[in-house]
Amino acid sequence: MICIVGESHADRLFGELPTIKANYAEIDVPKAAVIVGKNGKAKVSSALGIIVDGDSCDQNIPRGIQLITCGISPKNTVSVTSRTDEKLTLSLNRSIRTEHGVIEPLEQPVDIERGVSEYDLMAAFAARLLLEK
Repeated sequence: MICIVGESHADRLFGELPTIKANYAEIDVPKAAVIVGKNGKAKVSSALGIIVDGDSCDQNIPRGIQLITCGISPKNTVSVTSRTDEKLTLSLNRSIRTEHGVIEPLEQPVDIERGVSEYDLMAAFAARLLLEK
């Protein structure tokens, strides 16, 4: 399950994966990847992880829930390592926990989608990794 809270077009990148969108949500879904978009507010009591914009996060993250930051700095959990007109190479800069284990750092090229921001691409990449999809 993917929960998108706030303004985001990441849902365009999930195909058949179950996705819920809202501007505000109270989330208690242990197997969910939560993406916090622009102007989004979420009260999360359980989830696999909360994915936020590392450059402008003001979300309170509950203790024990994995935080995944996305942004241009390599200090973020997910960042962009290269770009062309058609592709971005996204980098998972540190290990993340999934339901079934740990995913180690990796890079993956993705196609740039019209109308989808770099943050949305990074957040979708992080959510797919969390859910192992």
